[in-house]
Amino acid sequence: MTLDVEAARDVITRRIGQPLGLTPAAAAWGIHEIINEDVARAFRVHAAERGVDYRRCSMIAFGGSGPIHALRVARKLRIPRVVFPVGAGVMSAVGLLVSPLSFDAARSHRVLLDELKPESFEQLFQSLVDEAVGHLQTAGVPRAAIAVERRVDMRYEGQGFEIEVRVPEGSDQAALLETLPARFQERYAELFTVTSNSQPLEIVNWKVAVTGPRPPMADAYRLQATAPIAGTRKGVRSVHFGEASGDAEATVYDRYGLSPGDEIRGPALIEERESTCVIGPTDRVRVDGRLNLVAELAYEGSPHEGHRSRQPRHHVGPADLDHRRGALRPRADLVLVERAGQLRPLRLALQRQWHVAGPGNL
Repeated sequence: MTLDVEAARDVITRRIGQPLGLTPAAAAWGIHEIINEDVARAFRVHAAERGVDYRRCSMIAFGGSGPIHALRVARKLRIPRVVFPVGAGVMSAVGLLVSPLSFDAARSHRVLLDELKPESFEQLFQSLVDEAVGHLQTAGVPRAAIAVERRVDMRYEGQGFEIEVRVPEGSDQAALLETLPARFQERYAELFTVTSNSQPLEIVNWKVAVTGPRPPMADAYRLQATAPIAGTRKGVRSVHFGEASGDAEATVYDRYGLSPGDEIRGPALIEERESTCVIGPTDRVRVDGRLNLVAELAYEGSPHEGHRSRQPRHHVGPADLDHRRGALRPRADLVLVERAGQLRPLRLALQRQWHVAGPGNL
């Protein structure tokens, strides 16, 4: 689809710029910043609820709009590093191809832990396992290749919210049942720092997740140029970076011509078929071994080399990508994705994986 720049400029000028007394560039920047601030605000709220210091995290950006907004969102949150995976704009589609078949089943059945017998414990789970496994077998997955994970939502009796607790593997149901109080207390202490040894515990929801084998191509996904591309610089373009930086001459790069070890300093635009990575005037990007782009952000009052007051817990790269349960799910701490042309918060997942998706996924 070919974009009509003049038509876009005209509608922004007439509908937004002129009523507000703004230039077309300022009006467009305002639209851009409203989206950025909305996403950053959602991160702040979720981080406060979970007690996560996102300033020590790295962000992974994918989706058609993710690479356009990622660095601005990260800067608002003072996140020091952003990773732009290969094929960011089609990452969700690739995830469907490389992810194993899986099925989740859940059932609500509230019962006090002290009143639960090992036989009932096994029966409640077995019906869910049979249901979930049956769906994968119908799809052609042999029973021996299906992995089963069991979880329960637990709480103190009378509470209005639950905590998910994983049930370990094992055939001795009585022994497994005995481990749940300690597992709940440990998880509760992680979240709220305090626990109660006297309050009765109850299970509210029973959950089963079954997963088939990983497709053979799951580890083979990477950018592969069919022929050498002569020259990575496509030209120079005037880009508006807001009031602080104003208009700047940004170098435009062809992502498919970049090689491992290449380093790009902003302002820059790195174009690919599905999206464009927008690199700010004080940021820099390096190309890693699998041709992913890793951006280091520089903040006001810091040295030019992108100094950060807090370092990430670990380097985030393509090797950290984990294909599980229907989508590519990076093991990094913050994930910014785009669906339906919008960036919106969806939910927090385990291992501090943040997913941001369109309103249709809420």
